[in-house]
Amino acid sequence: MPIINALKTRWGLSGRPAMWLSAILAALLAVMALLITQKVAFSDFSPTEMFAAFGQVLAAATLAYKLLTE
Repeated sequence: MPIINALKTRWGLSGRPAMWLSAILAALLAVMALLITQKVAFSDFSPTEMFAAFGQVLAAATLAYKLLTE
């Protein structure tokens, strides 16, 4: 993702810290997407839903990145 690459460059991250940055950003995007589309209310969040949303966004972001870099 361009956002992650820009942040990695700005903060000089690589390796494991860069992976955690990607994971945190994916989690934030997942929560924002769920709230914006009103699929769930903020009070409806459970750990299971959070992990499911996080996994879906991370998988989609990884796939998009792989397709765009080839």
